[in-house]
Amino acid sequence: MSVVKNSKYGWFISHETLIKDVYKNVNCSQTNYQLKSKLFDIFTPYKTPKNRKLKLKENGEENSFETEVRHVEEFYKLFYSEIKQVFNDLECEVRNDEAVNTATEIYEISGKNLKTGLYGSNNESPVVRTIDGAQFLFPTNCTFYAKDVSDMSQYLDQKYDLILLDPPWWNKYIRRKRKHTEHGYDMMFNDDLKNLPLENHLKNDALIVVWCTNSPQHLAALREEIFPKWGVKYVAKWYWVKVTKSGIPVCQFAPPPRKQPFEQIIFAAVESRSLPNPPDGKLVASVPSALHSHKPPLCQLLQPFLPPSPNCLEVFARYLLPNWTSYGREVLRLQHESLYEMSE
Repeated sequence: MSVVKNSKYGWFISHETLIKDVYKNVNCSQTNYQLKSKLFDIFTPYKTPKNRKLKLKENGEENSFETEVRHVEEFYKLFYSEIKQVFNDLECEVRNDEAVNTATEIYEISGKNLKTGLYGSNNESPVVRTIDGAQFLFPTNCTFYAKDVSDMSQYLDQKYDLILLDPPWWNKYIRRKRKHTEHGYDMMFNDDLKNLPLENHLKNDALIVVWCTNSPQHLAALREEIFPKWGVKYVAKWYWVKVTKSGIPVCQFAPPPRKQPFEQIIFAAVESRSLPNPPDGKLVASVPSALHSHKPPLCQLLQPFLPPSPNCLEVFARYLLPNWTSYGREVLRLQHESLYEMSE
């Protein structure tokens, strides 16, 4: 199970544990694969660059979001008081260097072995396959399309109970980063996201889940433009709170537009939906992977809001999950052998 602890405030989950469970007995042998544990060695909060100057805005959007930030901060304090026994009591001098260095090495190797233009499935037990001299892991009952999202209508002809998206939102920081490193990725404008034909792939009880930045512009675009085009309505949001191994947020809660230790998970549903919707305002806390944009799987948390044996699709996927269809140009990137270590 990836859920380590739950409470009325939300859940503390382990990305590392879930993936370890997915890849037990690979190739029907006693060989187990797990994500390299150093990726999750986040011991201390990240430092905010001292010279970074941000203009704090005095408008309704920022004031509203500042109230929301304080709400999440207070909720996490209450949540932490209930779950603090799951965390390690670590000395603050321990650094995150090994996690960062491991992630940098993996990102470079997996990027050099990035495979696009492929599609396939695995209906057997978890397996390792060689593609062009590199090895990749495939979970059981997975389907993937290593294709550009603009071509979705050419390849997908099914309807889904759940569609999850982690869009590469347009972002000034990523744009700057892309100039100096290969770790940036192609960004997507709101209109490009709106034009994805998701309305053609929704079942009558469908739920849409979107990982979103804290940008008021992106959140407004989702609710006012993108969701209406897809034929769904906003129903709830959760907050992914990123914490160190001692339970401290990875950066301070701060006045907007400064960086926050959380991202938002936005839910929308079709009007005909008869299943229960996710409750509003829950926290999903976890120690994040040091890999850029390596989100924790939400599949177990979403089960209560889906039918038995649901048909699930992830768009902009960077890894595969059992019983899911995954679509995106980098869909195999985090399946590359460089992320994993073996054990008996």
